[in-house]
This record gives sequence, C-alpha cells and structure tokens, in this order.
Amino acid sequence: MKTIERRVRAHVIQTLHRTAVAPSVAETATTLDIPQSDVVEALHSLADQHRLVLLPGTDAVWMAHPFSAIATDFVVYAAGQRWYANCVWDGLSILGIVGDGKLETHSPQTGAPIRFDVLNGQVTGDAIVHFLVPARRFWDDIGFT
Repeated sequence: MKTIERRVRAHVIQTLHRTAVAPSVAETATTLDIPQSDVVEALHSLADQHRLVLLPGTDAVWMAHPFSAIATDFVVYAAGQRWYANCVWDGLSILGIVGDGKLETHSPQTGAPIRFDVLNGQVTGDAIVHFLVPARRFWDDIGFT
C-alpha cells in the first residue's frame, strides 16, 4: 500500500501544482489505473500520517502542503497562474517551488492588504509574519493553524 500512497500523494501534489485544483478520487484512480477503493484507502492513510488533509467527513483533498485545494485568504500569483495557500508560510513555499511571483493576503487584525514579492529568491514586503500557534501544535487543529 505504501507504493500506492506515494503515487496518490505525488499525483495530488502534481495536479495542484499544475492546475491549482485537487484531483477527485475518480480522476486519481483513472490516471493511476488503480481501483477507487485503493485511492480512498491511500488518501485516508496519508491524512492519518499528516501528509495531506481531507475535507472533514469526505474523501476530498483539502490541503496538500503547501497547496490548499480550497479558496483561502492567501493567494499566490506566478507564471500566469493562481494558487491558494493555507498560510503565509505555505504561500512563500509555493513561490519557492514555482519561482518569482507574489503572495497577497490581508492583516487579520485590520484587514489592510499585505503583499510579499519574491524575485530571484528574495522576499520583500512591508509586513511581519507572526505564527499564533507554535509549530509543535500545528496538527492539533491544522485547519485553524
């Protein structure tokens, strides 16, 4: 099953990278030529291992870090494409993968727009990033973190 899990996870991340949309169970099964039941089992196992996150009560991918499969307040633009990130950290990670671009969000306190630009691997912006939850506690409630 580990081989199937690796293939499923790779497919999910590659699809999010390429299209900014998570593949469905059916699409994953078809692309990888494996039964849908194996895809579902792999997705739940990967979620149990904190390798991705499923939308609560479903088999649908919510997060495959650094990508979010749902719209968020952290929007990454690069190479003529848009992705959603789960937080600033993930947004900058996406730019580390895809190259130069920008991350747009807003202050959770004031709502004022915040923008970070990445050019030649250098991050610029006029904001400070603060994580309210220590990293060791991220998975206590990954949807909130």
